[in-house]
Formats: sequence, structure tokens, C-alpha cells
Amino acid sequence: MFISIVELQESVPLWFWAIWAFLVGSCIGSFLNVVIYRLPRGGSVNTPARSYCPSCKASIAWYDNLPIISFLVLRGRCRACRAKISWQYPLVELATGLLFLTTLLAFGPTLRCFLNCVFEAAVVALIVIDFNDQILPDAITLPGLGFALLARMLDHHLVGLPWMNLFVEGLVGRPLPMTGLTGSLVNAVLGMAIGAGTLWMLGVGYFRLRAFPIRTPEDLTDFLKRRCVVGTLARLKVRRASGQRSAVYVIGGDFSELSPEELAEAEFAPSNAGSRELSMTALDGAQVEAGERGVRITSIPDDLEQTVEGRLEPGDTIISGNLEGMGLGDVKMMLFVGAFLGGSLTFFVLLVASLLGVLVAVPRILLRGQVAMQHALPFGVMLGIAALLALFLGEPGLTIYLDFLSSFLT
Repeated sequence: MFISIVELQESVPLWFWAIWAFLVGSCIGSFLNVVIYRLPRGGSVNTPARSYCPSCKASIAWYDNLPIISFLVLRGRCRACRAKISWQYPLVELATGLLFLTTLLAFGPTLRCFLNCVFEAAVVALIVIDFNDQILPDAITLPGLGFALLARMLDHHLVGLPWMNLFVEGLVGRPLPMTGLTGSLVNAVLGMAIGAGTLWMLGVGYFRLRAFPIRTPEDLTDFLKRRCVVGTLARLKVRRASGQRSAVYVIGGDFSELSPEELAEAEFAPSNAGSRELSMTALDGAQVEAGERGVRITSIPDDLEQTVEGRLEPGDTIISGNLEGMGLGDVKMMLFVGAFLGGSLTFFVLLVASLLGVLVAVPRILLRGQVAMQHALPFGVMLGIAALLALFLGEPGLTIYLDFLSSFLT
């Protein structure tokens, strides 16, 4: 005789569900470590099927792959080659287990709990990958968007706070649907628009609209070395010798500020052929001179096309440069996060992530000065942490914030 989910919840004690949630979460965390290691390197999470040591490539036996326990038993070293195992592995397993446990305690053994756990697993992977490699893989964010929309069709628990409805009604003159499937999907669209739209306007808009005039070789050096974050793209507006205008993308940043380890990890180390202060950029070896309303390229090394997206030719004149602001990976991540959390909580995510970004960036600038500006801030980490907080604290936190803002303004 079958029993209902409600009867199962009532018959099984909470401590059993809690233990089960932590064990499942830590096992999922073990799988996330595979995702975190393989995806940025272009690997498959399915092939090879078994985990292996990154140092000696030896397959890891099942008894050495137990979440948290195996790391402690092996004292953080590979059984085969004795190479050190990163603390990232047990920490990801522990964090995922605790997240699943907290979610179970907060929402109970329900469909909403299951969907939140899937969301948390994806966000944990994005946080760690962005922290390690400063990328947010499409292999997570785009399927995540599909999952978020499916979750909204399966569970209509989150349809937004009243203030969001009042705001939209004031703009369009009609109230939003606040219940059922329609309300859930409308709120998903609001979350996508608020999250991805805001970052797109800040990032892509900044990249396209804010131009730095380049009139002398010193202007070009200042733009590429001091204004650009190491390893990010800079867009150069170029006037060809024929008079035609086009855009060329180069890697910017002052490579001299990187340690040998950081330079090796960057995978775009410049050559040693220096020329006129430009040897620390992707224009390594290019000879330049002041030209008519810009900086003219007089010669180009043969290997320059290996580090430049686009093509520069002798006789081209660089007129201005634009900085990359926010990567599109952050925008795609917020499509996923916004669709799952909805408009109100997406606003909370942006608010908290911006605060976390300030708290991280200000001490770095105070301690390292302008050098700190040469290193990209993995904003996906801040967005991910804020998204996890939004699951548990978003609605009460946002309500407190709006009440405070309202009382302050009045």
C-alpha cells in the first residue's frame, strides 16, 4: 500500500531527514569538485567516469573518494603519488552538505526544498569556478536557466513582494498576476530583466560608451597598462590607412605587477621583445608614434596576431580605447539566478553583491593602491553568495531595507 508524501514526512523524524540531507549534499559536493576542476579546462564531467588525481592522473578508488572522510584519512595527500590535495575539495563537500541541511531545516522535505538544493549546487560550482578561474561557464548557467523556468512551472511558491507589484502597476497601469503559474512565470521574467538587464547596462554599456581618447604613445601606455585589468579585453578604435574605421580587441593590463606564478597561470605571457613601454601588453613589440589625432602604428611583430583579436597593420592609427566592464558570464548567471528567485529577491541579490564587492575592493585598494585595480574582481562570487543568502534571508532582509529606506526618505 502506497503512502503519501505528507504521511511520509509525518512518519519519518526530522533528525533522519537532516542526516540524509547532509550526506546527500556532501556527495553532491564531491561531484561539484569534478565539475569545478574539469569544466574550465574544457573537460567532460562524464569522461573519464572515475575521478583521478590531477598530479599523477591515477584513478581514485571509491574508498578514497568518500566526501570529507577520505581527505582526513589520507591527511590531504594522494594515496598513489603523495601529492597534496587542495583544501577546496573537503570545503566544497562540507559547504554543500551544510547548505542542503539548512535548506531541509528551513523548508522541510518538500519539492521546494529539492528545487532549492539543485539551485544551490549550481551556484556553489559557479562561485568556486569564478574564484579560481574568473569564468562562469555556459555549461552551468544556460542549463540552469532552463531548470529555473521548469522549477517555476512546478512550484509557484515565489511570486514577488507587494512592493514589486505596486512598482510595475505604477509603470504600466495594470497589476501583475500574483498567484499561480502565470504569477510565477511573470516574476521569473522580472527577475531576469532586473538581474541580467542591470548588469548588461553596467557592463556592456560601460564598455561601449566610455571612450578614452588616445593622442600620444603615453596615452596608449596609460590606457593599456593602468586602466585595463590584467587579462581583460580592451577595445581600440582604429582608423585604417584607407580612412576606414574599425575596432580591434587586445589584452590589457600591466603584466609586470604579476608574480611568476600568476603570470604562468595567465596563459598569455608576453614575449621579451620590448618597445617603448608597451612590452607589458598584448601590443608587445609594436612600434608607435604620435600621429594625426591618434597614435600611429609604424611596425608590427610577426607574432602579434597570436595575442590580438582582430588585426592591426602598420599605418593604422589608434584613436581611442574602451574598457571591458562586466563580463557577459555575469549577465548569463543573473538570467539563471533571476529566473529562479524572481524580481524581488533578484533586487536583493544585486544589492548585497554590490555591498560585498565594495567590502572586498576597498581594503585591496587601501593596501595595494592602484596595483589592486589591475586585478579583476570575480563579481560572480559576490553574486553567488548573495543568491544563497537570498534563499533564506531575502524576503525579510529586503522588507527591513525597504522599511528603513521609506522611513529615511520621509
